[in-house]
Amino acid sequence: MSGLTKPSELFQQKIEPAFADYARDSLSERRANDLARALDHHADWTFEYYKQIDPSRLEGATDVKKFRRNLISQCPDLAIMNDLSDADHHRFLDRPNDPPRVVAISTAAYSVQAGVLNVAPSQAPFMPAAIKAVEFWRQWQD
Repeated sequence: MSGLTKPSELFQQKIEPAFADYARDSLSERRANDLARALDHHADWTFEYYKQIDPSRLEGATDVKKFRRNLISQCPDLAIMNDLSDADHHRFLDRPNDPPRVVAISTAAYSVQAGVLNVAPSQAPFMPAAIKAVEFWRQWQD
């Protein structure tokens, strides 16, 4: 027994509640950051789970950064969630990243236009990106 929780159980414990909170107030940057953080951290938790339980599920990734790049190739919206989570944690993202960052400064991560929360600088609406990332993890099979 590894003591680690299955990714599907963590999804229910962390991502589902964060998504429900955000959906109740889709203009809240705090709730958007909470959801982005849960989605981003899920990659870390999933990597650690499979590193111990079934390394073949890592598709050759030897560290979480490579694992995350593999995931982003399947769901590009996870890159946005990674950037937002990092920006919320560090405030400024001035170091290079692979893949390149979308968000650079946490205080400028969002804008509201026409009643929609957008991710700066691309001005992409947060909700559709969040839905795609949530659905990606929802479909993930343990």
